[in-house]
Amino acid sequence: MKKVDLGGLSVSAVCLGAMNFGTSTDEKNSFEVLDAFVGHGGNFIDTSNNYAHWLGTGDESETTLGKWLKLRGNRDKLVIATKVGFDRHGKGQGLKKEQIEYWIDESLRKLNTDYVDVYYAHTDDPYTPLEETMGAFDSLVRKGKVRVIAASNYDVWRFMDANRIAKERGYATFKAMQQRYTYLWSSAACPPKYKFNEFTSRERLRFLCDRKLPLVAYSCLAGGGYVNKARFPEDYVLGKRYEVLIKTAQDKGVSPVALVVAWLTNLYRMKDYPTVIPLFSSSGVKHFVESLSGCEMALSDEEMKTLTEA
Repeated sequence: MKKVDLGGLSVSAVCLGAMNFGTSTDEKNSFEVLDAFVGHGGNFIDTSNNYAHWLGTGDESETTLGKWLKLRGNRDKLVIATKVGFDRHGKGQGLKKEQIEYWIDESLRKLNTDYVDVYYAHTDDPYTPLEETMGAFDSLVRKGKVRVIAASNYDVWRFMDANRIAKERGYATFKAMQQRYTYLWSSAACPPKYKFNEFTSRERLRFLCDRKLPLVAYSCLAGGGYVNKARFPEDYVLGKRYEVLIKTAQDKGVSPVALVVAWLTNLYRMKDYPTVIPLFSSSGVKHFVESLSGCEMALSDEEMKTLTEA
């Protein structure tokens, strides 16, 4: 599988999301999907300290992944990302120094590792000074507990302010952004589920392209909508763009899901687009491998132009 750069780390062109591992995806199926991903050349795996708390305690994903890492003995071959910032066990969300320091140790314990490759601020904390947050993240990098820091669910201006403050103080800076993004656009009339859970705009894409920062695109398969149209979230706009996607997939003899993954992993070829790393998963190997096939799909310049400009 092709590799791309994320803050000096060589990561696979797609990222495996472990959000439901240990809850709606049981351990057996979780291990099978993990094995399939690595078997196809993937090395970038994403989890969080609160996945999936709405189905359990929020410890299941990291714990399941940690058990798999220990059994397979392959930690040094993988790039593991986890996160801090959302509420855990009713103790409140935030990015205070003590919260960051406490939760990294909890994540390391559950993951059966002594370092995390990518540590995300899971969502912005406007009530804690950025100096405190970025200083705490920098301390983890200096201690060797974290290799690279990144941010998810941040407004662009806050992301910029955080990195400016970090540079001024000699701290580690955010090297990537994780945000909601897929082939179809979201209606601006629909507010995000969470305050900073915005759909990636064209302006955000231009910003990331200009700063040479990758976008890790979550919800990139639109909740299964490309498999079953009825499953699209209500804020997605279909219309002509959807029709072009379906026709192109039919002409190439591929699934719309695989084509979406192919388009995302090739977006860097288009003007004003950054490197995009689609983040997705599945509860079963068959559907996951079908989606994964998109990262090896060839798309001509004309096909990219047609899909992008639809």
